[in-house]
Amino acid sequence: MIDYHPGKANMVADALSRKGKMVVDDSRNKEHESLIELKKMGLRLSMGPEGSILAQVKIRSMLRDKVLEAQLADKGVGKIKEQINRGIEIPFQILSEGLVAMGKQIYLPKNKLLKEEILNEAYESRFTTHLGSTKMYRDLKEYYWWLNIKREIAEYVSRCGIC
Repeated sequence: MIDYHPGKANMVADALSRKGKMVVDDSRNKEHESLIELKKMGLRLSMGPEGSILAQVKIRSMLRDKVLEAQLADKGVGKIKEQINRGIEIPFQILSEGLVAMGKQIYLPKNKLLKEEILNEAYESRFTTHLGSTKMYRDLKEYYWWLNIKREIAEYVSRCGIC
């Protein structure tokens, strides 16, 4: 047998004793404000059945854009693109976004700040475990290629203090 005592007679507050503090119009205003904030973020929104809101988010790394900018500013990349356009057989190719790559690896021109940002991203990522420079090299070489990549990763790792 369960006895219910409304209000403060209960030791623990429960859902039955709480009063609603939100007026219907107030909740609609908050929904509208939320929709405006979501649209500002660039989300594609649509109304579902019974007034539910469906949102679609497309996440893209900003590093790709920065690499593309660096490639556009680099004279060596310009020479590579020129060779590709002439039909000269080289190990590089131009991807659909205009990025120069070697196979699946994006070519990184000589840009110390960009390399440092990529190394920081790889080092600080929550999704990687750091077993040293060899592990970090294996992870990064899947996506990027630049001259002396292994040596630069080893130097970075030794500066950061992991073995």
